Amino acid sequence: MDVRSLAALAALCAAVAAPLAAQGAPAAPAPKPPLLHTQIDLGLVSTAGNTSVRTLNAGEQLVVRPGAWIFTQTLAVVDGYTGGVETANNLKIGVRADRTIGAGFRLFGLATFYRNRFAGVARQFEEDVGVAYGVLAGPTHILDVEAGSGRNQQTGTDGTTSQYWTSRVAARYRFTFAPNAYAEQKAELISDLQGLDNEQLNTETSLAAPLSTHIALKLDYTVRFVSQPQPTFKKTDTVFSAGLQLQF
Repeated sequence: MDVRSLAALAALCAAVAAPLAAQGAPAAPAPKPPLLHTQIDLGLVSTAGNTSVRTLNAGEQLVVRPGAWIFTQTLAVVDGYTGGVETANNLKIGVRADRTIGAGFRLFGLATFYRNRFAGVARQFEEDVGVAYGVLAGPTHILDVEAGSGRNQQTGTDGTTSQYWTSRVAARYRFTFAPNAYAEQKAELISDLQGLDNEQLNTETSLAAPLSTHIALKLDYTVRFVSQPQPTFKKTDTVFSAGLQLQF
């Protein structure tokens, strides 16, 4: 075999081996998340003249990761006025603790407070415990699924009260295009275990595009559906917001 044949054979072997080596190489590990992470969302719409409308939406998330624990605190507020009359007012506060137990699994416990007088909800408390699993751990794709059970206590604006045990399933998927640029989808289904055909579905769709290292433009669309709303109220509430997101 002459030198040219050997060179051609070597080039062919290299061309075949390169993609095989790339396929066999382990994926780069996801960067370790910081101990403390803060996220703040702000949006404001204000008009005057023939129409007077003011809507403020704000959100905040604080995440602390000491060792195998993840502690999360969230806050979301929407407040709106039309012609000087309040037409939107809802508040949601949540706290959550996750404990990593290995192989992508976590145990969690959470508690939330919700108020939306314009949906007939004066106050609602929810407590849940369950198991979460990280199907995809990033850094480009993140997929979490979880299931659990808990207790729901609700008081309507008409004074009626209800308490019941619930089941809860949820999922979160995030695709990261670049640092601080992502599309994210969250969904949770809460069902009444007392067999009253009482279900609640919450979804949130988000898209963020960075303007700088710590500031991004964010679009957010949330849907809250309840199969048995308070009397005279509709089953579905939606909120679309556009504003700035700050991350530290």
